[in-house]
Amino acid sequence: MARRVKQRERILGLLRESPGPVDAHHLAATLDLHVTTVRFHLTGLEEEGLVRTRQLPAERVGRPRLGYVAVKEPSYTDLVALLAARIGGTPTERENKAFEVGSDWAGMLALAPAPTVDAGTLVIDALQQLGFETQTATNAFGTHSLTLCTCPLAEIARTNPEVVRGIQRGLIQRVLDDHADLLRSRYAVDVRPDPQDGNCLVQLVLRPEKGGTTSARDDGRVVTG
Repeated sequence: MARRVKQRERILGLLRESPGPVDAHHLAATLDLHVTTVRFHLTGLEEEGLVRTRQLPAERVGRPRLGYVAVKEPSYTDLVALLAARIGGTPTERENKAFEVGSDWAGMLALAPAPTVDAGTLVIDALQQLGFETQTATNAFGTHSLTLCTCPLAEIARTNPEVVRGIQRGLIQRVLDDHADLLRSRYAVDVRPDPQDGNCLVQLVLRPEKGGTTSARDDGRVVTG
């Protein structure tokens, strides 16, 4: 079974690297497999929706050859990047619009972090569900400073940092607000995404607030009012 899985992965990998359709004979010759074995795996990959067939010109008189192409996986990152690029206004206005998107997104995701009275732990648990990883976490007099990495929006942060900052801030603020009774306090969020080498370090500061609303300033910090 493991051997078959490896063979299928090699076939799919070659199709993904190919600029165009490839027939079974070419795949068999390239991978040093019997053409019957290749066709068996191609049928399985097609049933799984991972490859599609394309007709190729016949090399000689007879039926057209059948070629195979890998199905491209949709890139939701590209979609979000396009949307981010089309949010108009000043950087501050774009961040505030993205803040609303992040808040709504958190509501749709229905994140369920482990119950705790510690704001830092609550946020870490919620963000880990989205693929973030915690690098450092400190707590001084109720103010939590977190450094998160492996941001799923890292590529977008390279070109639209204010949008990513707004989404992250809105998402985190929603998580905190939804658990304000448990935390016995409300917190303002300061987020600073910093894309590095395809990663995204997020400097996150949670400060206890007595009340008020939050919005972005031109320097990207959160103010209450």
